[in-house]
Amino acid sequence: MRSVIILYGGDSVESQISLQSAEGIIKNIDQTKFTATMQDIKDFDVKSINKEALIFIAVHGKDGEDGTTQKLLSENNIKFTGSDENSTKKCWDKISSKILMVENEIPTPEFQVISANQKLDLKNDFFLKNDSFFVKPNNNGSSFGVSKVDHKKNLGKAITEARKYSKDVIIEKAYNTAEYTVGILKGEALQPLEIIAEDNKGFYDFEAKYLSKATKKVEVVDKNIKKELKNIALKAFYKHGCQTWGRVDFVYDGENLGVLEINTVPGFTEKSLFPLAAKLSGINYQELITDIIEDSI
Repeated sequence: MRSVIILYGGDSVESQISLQSAEGIIKNIDQTKFTATMQDIKDFDVKSINKEALIFIAVHGKDGEDGTTQKLLSENNIKFTGSDENSTKKCWDKISSKILMVENEIPTPEFQVISANQKLDLKNDFFLKNDSFFVKPNNNGSSFGVSKVDHKKNLGKAITEARKYSKDVIIEKAYNTAEYTVGILKGEALQPLEIIAEDNKGFYDFEAKYLSKATKKVEVVDKNIKKELKNIALKAFYKHGCQTWGRVDFVYDGENLGVLEINTVPGFTEKSLFPLAAKLSGINYQELITDIIEDSI
Protein backbone atom coordinates (compact mmCIF):
# COMPACT_ATOMS: atom_id res chain seq x y z
CA MET A 1 0.00 0.00 0.00
CA ARG A 2 1.08 3.55 -0.68
CA SER A 3 2.41 5.48 2.30
CA VAL A 4 0.83 8.92 2.67
CA ILE A 5 2.12 11.62 5.01
CA ILE A 6 -0.45 14.32 5.73
CA LEU A 7 1.45 17.54 6.31
CA TYR A 8 -0.33 20.19 8.38
CA GLY A 9 0.09 23.06 10.82
CA GLY A 10 3.07 25.40 10.74
CA ASP A 11 3.24 29.02 11.86
CA SER A 12 0.49 30.27 9.58
CA VAL A 13 -2.54 32.12 10.96
CA GLU A 14 -4.47 29.20 9.43
CA SER A 15 -2.64 26.44 11.33
CA GLN A 16 -5.67 25.35 13.36
CA ILE A 17 -7.81 25.02 10.25
CA SER A 18 -4.97 23.04 8.71
CA LEU A 19 -5.05 20.64 11.67
CA GLN A 20 -8.79 20.12 11.18
CA SER A 21 -8.23 19.41 7.48
CA ALA A 22 -5.52 16.85 8.27
CA GLU A 23 -7.68 15.14 10.89
CA GLY A 24 -10.52 14.86 8.38
CA ILE A 25 -8.20 13.30 5.81
CA ILE A 26 -6.66 10.71 8.12
CA LYS A 27 -10.05 9.77 9.54
CA ASN A 28 -11.57 9.19 6.11
CA ILE A 29 -8.69 8.00 3.93
CA ASP A 30 -9.23 4.63 2.24
CA GLN A 31 -7.22 2.28 4.47
CA THR A 32 -7.42 -0.51 1.90
CA LYS A 33 -5.26 1.60 -0.43
CA PHE A 34 -3.14 3.82 1.79
CA THR A 35 -1.29 3.86 5.11
CA ALA A 36 -1.46 7.37 6.48
CA THR A 37 0.28 9.39 9.17
CA MET A 38 0.06 13.04 10.17
CA GLN A 39 3.05 15.32 10.64
CA ASP A 40 3.27 18.96 11.68
CA ILE A 41 5.33 20.84 9.14
CA LYS A 42 7.32 22.40 12.01
CA ASP A 43 8.71 18.92 12.73
CA PHE A 44 9.11 17.89 9.11
CA ASP A 45 12.56 16.63 8.09
CA VAL A 46 12.63 15.92 4.37
CA LYS A 47 15.80 13.82 4.69
CA SER A 48 14.01 11.30 6.90
CA ILE A 49 11.15 10.73 4.46
CA ASN A 50 10.85 7.53 2.46
CA LYS A 51 11.13 8.62 -1.19
CA GLU A 52 8.24 6.30 -2.07
CA ALA A 53 5.86 8.17 0.25
CA LEU A 54 3.43 10.77 -1.04
CA ILE A 55 3.00 14.02 0.88
CA PHE A 56 -0.60 15.21 1.12
CA ILE A 57 -0.15 18.95 1.64
CA ALA A 58 -2.85 20.18 4.01
CA VAL A 59 -0.94 23.27 5.14
CA HIS A 60 -3.05 26.33 4.43
CA GLY A 61 -1.51 29.73 3.85
CA LYS A 62 2.17 30.37 4.50
CA ASP A 63 4.46 27.41 3.73
CA GLY A 64 1.59 25.42 2.21
CA GLU A 65 0.42 27.80 -0.51
CA ASP A 66 3.46 30.02 -1.14
CA GLY A 67 5.60 27.44 -2.93
CA THR A 68 8.03 26.82 -0.06
CA THR A 69 7.04 23.23 0.65
CA GLN A 70 6.52 22.39 -3.00
CA LYS A 71 10.05 23.56 -3.80
CA LEU A 72 11.57 21.54 -0.97
CA LEU A 73 9.77 18.36 -1.98
CA SER A 74 10.53 18.78 -5.68
CA GLU A 75 14.24 19.27 -4.98
CA ASN A 76 14.22 15.98 -3.07
CA ASN A 77 12.20 14.07 -5.69
CA ILE A 78 9.30 13.45 -3.33
CA LYS A 79 5.79 13.37 -4.79
CA PHE A 80 3.13 15.63 -3.31
CA THR A 81 -0.47 16.62 -3.90
CA GLY A 82 -1.57 19.65 -5.83
CA SER A 83 0.20 22.42 -7.70
CA ASP A 84 3.94 22.92 -8.08
CA GLU A 85 6.16 25.67 -6.72
CA ASN A 86 5.70 28.14 -9.56
CA SER A 87 1.92 27.96 -9.75
CA THR A 88 1.43 28.16 -6.00
CA LYS A 89 3.68 31.23 -5.85
CA LYS A 90 1.66 32.92 -8.60
CA CYS A 91 -1.61 32.28 -6.76
CA TRP A 92 -0.23 33.27 -3.35
CA ASP A 93 1.03 36.63 -4.59
CA LYS A 94 -2.22 38.48 -5.29
CA ILE A 95 -0.55 41.25 -7.30
CA SER A 96 1.19 38.77 -9.62
CA SER A 97 -2.04 36.82 -9.96
CA LYS A 98 -4.10 39.91 -10.80
CA ILE A 99 -1.57 40.98 -13.45
CA LEU A 100 -1.63 37.49 -14.97
CA MET A 101 -5.43 37.56 -15.10
CA VAL A 102 -5.52 40.95 -16.79
CA GLU A 103 -2.93 39.80 -19.35
CA ASN A 104 -4.99 36.68 -20.11
CA GLU A 105 -8.36 38.47 -20.23
CA ILE A 106 -9.68 36.66 -17.16
CA PRO A 107 -12.29 38.91 -15.54
CA THR A 108 -11.22 40.25 -12.16
CA PRO A 109 -12.21 43.37 -10.18
CA GLU A 110 -10.30 46.54 -11.03
CA PHE A 111 -7.52 47.17 -8.53
CA GLN A 112 -4.75 49.40 -7.25
CA VAL A 113 -1.53 48.40 -5.53
CA ILE A 114 -0.28 50.36 -2.53
CA SER A 115 3.36 49.40 -2.09
CA ALA A 116 5.27 49.51 1.18
CA ASN A 117 5.65 53.15 2.36
CA GLN A 118 3.56 54.41 -0.57
CA LYS A 119 1.02 57.08 0.34
CA LEU A 120 -2.63 56.84 -0.62
CA ASP A 121 -3.67 59.20 -3.44
CA LEU A 122 -7.44 59.63 -3.38
CA LYS A 123 -7.25 61.85 -6.49
CA ASN A 124 -6.36 58.77 -8.52
CA ASP A 125 -9.10 57.96 -11.09
CA PHE A 126 -9.62 54.54 -9.49
CA PHE A 127 -10.74 56.14 -6.24
CA LEU A 128 -12.66 58.96 -7.91
CA LYS A 129 -14.90 56.63 -9.92
CA ASN A 130 -15.46 53.94 -7.26
CA ASP A 131 -17.13 54.15 -3.87
CA SER A 132 -16.81 50.70 -2.34
CA PHE A 133 -13.59 48.72 -1.92
CA PHE A 134 -11.91 45.67 -0.48
CA VAL A 135 -8.50 46.23 1.05
CA LYS A 136 -6.32 43.14 1.53
CA PRO A 137 -2.74 42.03 2.14
CA ASN A 138 -0.86 40.98 -0.99
CA ASN A 139 -0.25 37.51 0.43
CA ASN A 140 -2.25 35.89 3.19
CA GLY A 141 -5.19 33.55 3.61
CA SER A 142 -8.54 33.08 5.38
CA SER A 143 -9.35 36.79 4.92
CA PHE A 144 -6.99 37.88 7.69
CA GLY A 145 -6.27 41.59 7.25
CA VAL A 146 -9.11 42.05 4.75
CA SER A 147 -11.49 44.98 5.18
CA LYS A 148 -14.53 46.13 3.29
CA VAL A 149 -14.52 49.92 2.96
CA ASP A 150 -17.65 51.86 1.99
CA HIS A 151 -16.29 55.30 2.92
CA LYS A 152 -13.00 56.51 1.47
CA LYS A 153 -12.05 58.15 4.76
CA ASN A 154 -11.63 54.64 6.18
CA LEU A 155 -9.15 53.45 3.55
CA GLY A 156 -6.12 54.52 5.57
CA LYS A 157 -7.19 52.47 8.57
CA ALA A 158 -7.86 49.46 6.35
CA ILE A 159 -4.41 49.73 4.74
CA THR A 160 -2.81 49.80 8.18
CA GLU A 161 -4.69 46.62 9.11
CA ALA A 162 -3.66 44.87 5.88
CA ARG A 163 -0.01 45.81 6.44
CA LYS A 164 0.02 43.75 9.61
CA TYR A 165 0.16 40.75 7.27
CA SER A 166 1.92 42.07 4.15
CA LYS A 167 3.93 45.19 3.28
CA ASP A 168 2.25 45.51 -0.10
CA VAL A 169 -1.51 46.04 -0.12
CA ILE A 170 -4.03 45.55 -2.89
CA ILE A 171 -7.27 47.55 -3.12
CA GLU A 172 -10.06 46.14 -5.28
CA LYS A 173 -13.30 47.60 -6.49
CA ALA A 174 -16.02 45.88 -4.45
CA TYR A 175 -18.52 43.67 -6.23
CA ASN A 176 -21.40 43.60 -3.78
CA THR A 177 -24.06 41.37 -5.34
CA ALA A 178 -22.82 37.82 -4.68
CA GLU A 179 -19.84 35.58 -3.90
CA TYR A 180 -19.23 32.26 -5.61
CA THR A 181 -16.64 29.52 -5.54
CA VAL A 182 -15.74 26.73 -7.96
CA GLY A 183 -13.66 23.67 -7.08
CA ILE A 184 -11.41 22.15 -9.73
CA LEU A 185 -10.61 18.43 -9.62
CA LYS A 186 -8.56 16.56 -12.22
CA GLY A 187 -9.40 18.92 -15.05
CA GLU A 188 -13.09 19.25 -14.27
CA ALA A 189 -15.01 22.06 -12.60
CA LEU A 190 -17.16 20.89 -9.68
CA GLN A 191 -20.62 22.16 -8.80
CA PRO A 192 -20.35 25.96 -8.26
CA LEU A 193 -21.52 27.27 -4.91
CA GLU A 194 -22.87 30.62 -3.81
CA ILE A 195 -21.64 31.80 -0.43
CA ILE A 196 -24.09 33.87 1.58
CA ALA A 197 -22.31 35.40 4.57
CA GLU A 198 -24.68 36.81 7.15
CA ASP A 199 -22.16 38.11 9.69
CA ASN A 200 -21.96 41.82 10.52
CA LYS A 201 -19.18 42.49 7.97
CA GLY A 202 -21.22 41.23 5.05
CA PHE A 203 -18.53 39.21 3.32
CA TYR A 204 -16.87 35.82 3.62
CA ASP A 205 -14.30 36.71 6.28
CA PHE A 206 -12.68 34.40 8.86
CA GLU A 207 -15.70 34.50 11.16
CA ALA A 208 -18.10 33.71 8.31
CA LYS A 209 -15.84 30.87 7.11
CA TYR A 210 -15.18 29.08 10.35
CA LEU A 211 -17.25 30.43 13.25
CA SER A 212 -20.63 31.66 12.06
CA LYS A 213 -23.56 29.26 11.90
CA ALA A 214 -25.45 31.72 9.70
CA THR A 215 -23.22 31.37 6.63
CA LYS A 216 -24.98 29.54 3.80
CA LYS A 217 -23.35 27.56 0.99
CA VAL A 218 -25.86 26.82 -1.73
CA GLU A 219 -25.78 25.32 -5.22
CA VAL A 220 -25.80 27.72 -8.14
CA VAL A 221 -28.91 26.79 -10.15
CA ASP A 222 -28.85 29.44 -12.88
CA LYS A 223 -27.52 27.47 -15.88
CA ASN A 224 -25.92 30.47 -17.58
CA ILE A 225 -24.05 31.67 -14.49
CA LYS A 226 -23.06 28.09 -13.65
CA LYS A 227 -21.58 27.55 -17.12
CA GLU A 228 -19.75 30.88 -17.06
CA LEU A 229 -18.34 30.22 -13.58
CA LYS A 230 -17.01 26.82 -14.62
CA ASN A 231 -15.44 28.11 -17.83
CA ILE A 232 -13.72 31.07 -16.19
CA ALA A 233 -12.58 28.94 -13.23
CA LEU A 234 -10.89 26.40 -15.49
CA LYS A 235 -9.20 29.10 -17.52
CA ALA A 236 -7.91 30.88 -14.41
CA PHE A 237 -6.74 27.61 -12.84
CA TYR A 238 -4.73 26.49 -15.85
CA LYS A 239 -3.38 29.91 -16.83
CA HIS A 240 -1.78 29.95 -13.37
CA GLY A 241 -0.30 26.52 -14.12
CA CYS A 242 -2.21 24.75 -11.34
CA GLN A 243 -2.62 20.98 -11.13
CA THR A 244 -4.94 18.28 -9.68
CA TRP A 245 -7.10 20.31 -7.33
CA GLY A 246 -7.86 23.80 -6.08
CA ARG A 247 -10.62 26.35 -5.66
CA VAL A 248 -11.36 29.52 -7.61
CA ASP A 249 -13.22 32.28 -5.76
CA PHE A 250 -15.47 34.81 -7.49
CA VAL A 251 -17.49 37.93 -6.85
CA TYR A 252 -20.42 39.30 -8.85
CA ASP A 253 -21.73 42.85 -9.28
CA GLY A 254 -25.06 41.92 -10.88
CA GLU A 255 -23.63 42.05 -14.41
CA ASN A 256 -20.01 40.93 -14.26
CA LEU A 257 -18.21 38.03 -12.62
CA GLY A 258 -14.72 38.63 -11.31
CA VAL A 259 -12.10 36.16 -10.08
CA LEU A 260 -10.74 37.08 -6.67
CA GLU A 261 -8.10 34.41 -6.21
CA ILE A 262 -7.13 30.78 -6.58
CA ASN A 263 -6.63 28.66 -3.48
CA THR A 264 -4.10 25.89 -4.19
CA VAL A 265 -4.65 24.21 -0.79
CA PRO A 266 -8.22 25.13 0.15
CA GLY A 267 -9.87 24.12 3.41
CA PHE A 268 -10.43 20.38 3.49
CA THR A 269 -12.58 19.59 6.49
CA GLU A 270 -15.72 17.60 5.76
CA LYS A 271 -17.71 20.84 5.95
CA SER A 272 -15.35 22.96 3.85
CA LEU A 273 -16.37 24.40 0.50
CA PHE A 274 -14.27 22.11 -1.67
CA PRO A 275 -15.50 18.78 -0.22
CA LEU A 276 -19.05 20.15 -0.27
CA ALA A 277 -18.76 21.01 -3.96
CA ALA A 278 -17.38 17.52 -4.61
CA LYS A 279 -20.24 15.91 -2.69
CA LEU A 280 -22.79 17.86 -4.74
CA SER A 281 -20.93 16.64 -7.84
CA GLY A 282 -21.35 13.01 -6.77
CA ILE A 283 -17.94 12.49 -5.13
CA ASN A 284 -17.92 11.57 -1.45
CA TYR A 285 -15.18 12.65 0.97
CA GLN A 286 -13.22 9.40 0.85
CA GLU A 287 -13.40 9.24 -2.95
CA LEU A 288 -12.21 12.84 -3.10
CA ILE A 289 -9.14 12.07 -0.99
CA THR A 290 -8.36 9.06 -3.19
CA ASP A 291 -8.78 11.06 -6.41
CA ILE A 292 -6.36 13.75 -5.24
CA ILE A 293 -3.75 11.21 -4.13
CA GLU A 294 -3.96 9.02 -7.22
CA ASP A 295 -3.80 11.99 -9.58
CA SER A 296 -0.64 13.17 -7.79
CA ILE A 297 1.27 9.88 -7.95
